[in-house]
This record gives sequence, structure tokens and C-alpha cells, in this order.
Amino acid sequence: MNDPARILDLVDGFRVSKTLFAAVELGLFDGARPPGAAASRLLDACVSLELLEKRGNEYVNTPLAEEYLRSSSPATLAGHVRFTNRSLYPRWARLEDAVLTGKPPAVPAWRAVARGLAPLRRLLPRLARRLGAAATRFPDRAEIDAAFVASMHGRGLVTSQHVVAAFDLARFSRLVDLGGASGHLALAARERHPAMHVCVFDRPAVIAVAREYVGAQAELVAGDFFRDPLPPADLYALGKVLHGCGPRQLTELLARIHAALPEGGGLLIAERLLDEDGLGSRHVLLSSLNMLVATGGRERTWSEYRTLLADAGFRDVDHEKTGVALDAILAVK
Repeated sequence: MNDPARILDLVDGFRVSKTLFAAVELGLFDGARPPGAAASRLLDACVSLELLEKRGNEYVNTPLAEEYLRSSSPATLAGHVRFTNRSLYPRWARLEDAVLTGKPPAVPAWRAVARGLAPLRRLLPRLARRLGAAATRFPDRAEIDAAFVASMHGRGLVTSQHVVAAFDLARFSRLVDLGGASGHLALAARERHPAMHVCVFDRPAVIAVAREYVGAQAELVAGDFFRDPLPPADLYALGKVLHGCGPRQLTELLARIHAALPEGGGLLIAERLLDEDGLGSRHVLLSSLNMLVATGGRERTWSEYRTLLADAGFRDVDHEKTGVALDAILAVK
């Protein structure tokens, strides 16, 4: 008889995720201790997840949580956790709808939350005194943008150095990272090639947040890469952008980039690659589902990207497996 424990673990998987989300949102790994007896249950659950240690009546971060969940840590993933909780988790609750329609949920979660809770905002100061800090955690668009940039930054710290090392980029002098969020990929390229000028091009709201991460290390330009002129470059980069695009958007964007590049210019792409049979690791397959509920996009195989790039006019296209969450593709005009 088969052991049902594996199935039960899968059923309960959301409880683990939501425990982590709540602990980060309530600041447990930053030393906050919410009032009330129920808080001890959350703290003890984090002990069971090996994120906290209990020493007498005190709870302290494990080394893993201290490095990746404390908000002030240079390697923190707390922003990624918050973005997942506030923006992605509500969408995954409607995964069935997305699978049946082939489209993401019709109403973005943050808009639905904002509309539903708007009448309560004036009551929050009084509610907060009675219910604690969690009563104020209704995200607006600015919070979602900040959480998104923090999410991309935390994940980028793990992958970007490997992506820029996958190919010899020394022949390029000016890199523009399209949809570059916090600039993690551009800064990794500049660290590897100090003579390279790097620029981050993203929506105005994202650029406003990116200044906190980039400072004076990279040029920041606000715009829409589907509508506005692209800043001049001999190397463009797209990190986790194409998997969020549908076929029409993807074709349009690649054509715009090809037209903007000089002869010999390149396009560096960082994406998770499916195996040629459409399968792959659990992470890449769940990421493809995540794109379905988030944007309507999907993950693709190397052959699919090679065809799309060739159709856009790129002549030399190559890819490298990096050994981390994102693989690298370099296409040359």
C-alpha cells in the first residue's frame, strides 16, 4: 500500500508558505513580537521550520533566517516574501480560473483589495491600537511596486552574477537593462566589467524605488520599452521579462530591440529554460504556472527562444546553463 504522507505534505504546503509570509509581514525576523497568546503559535511554528530557535522564553533567528529573512541583511529575501504574499498568493487562489481560461485572474489582486478596503482606511488608526500592526497591512500600488523591486533584487543577488559570467561581454561598452528593477543585473555586469557603462530602464514608479538600490552606480531612465525610444546601447539585457510576455508582446519587443541595436550589438536574456520535452525541474514548471496567474506568460524551451530570436533578425544565438535559477542566452545582431 502506498504511503499517503507525500500527498498530505502537498496538501499542507500552503500552510508552510503562509506561516513564512505572516512571520515576515509581522517582522518576527526583525525582532518584533506581536502581543497576545496567539503570537506564540506563530513563533513556535517558525521554530519547527528551523527559522527561529527558542532559548528559554526568547526567540532568536537561525543563521538561515538571519541572512535571508532579516530585512536589513544585504542578502535579504524579505522583499520577495512580501511581494509573493501581497501580489502572487491571492492570484494563486484562483489558479483553476486561470487554467480554464488560459488567462490571469481578470482583476489584479491589489486593485480588488484597495477597492474593498478603501472605506476602512480612515478607521485604521483606531483599529491598529486594538488589533496591532497587522491592521495597517493593506497594500496599495506604491507598496506593490516597492515590494516587487525588493523581490527582484533579492532573487537577482542570487542569479545575476552567474548570468553575466555565462558569456564574454568584454566587447560591449554600454549595457541597458530593460525592465531592470533594482539594477542588480546591470550592477553585476559593471562589477565584472568595470569599464562598462550601465543603465536601468523601467517604469517611472519602479525607477523611483530603484534609486535606493543603485545610487550613482548606474544611469536610471524611466520609460515604457513597448512605446518609448530605447536608450542607445550595444548590449541590451532582459532579465525575467520575456516569460511574462504573450507571443505578440514578445515578438514586438524583440523586434524593437533588434532595430535599436548597432551591427554586432547583443541581447543578453536571463530566463528559466524548460527542457526540450516541455518538462524540467519543479521550480521552472511552477514558475510557468506562476506566469499564467500573474501575467498570462509562460516559461519556454531553448529551441523556442532560438526560433523567436532568429525570426527577430538575430544571427548568432547561444545559451548557457548557469547552475542557478536563471539560465543565460546571448543573441547578436
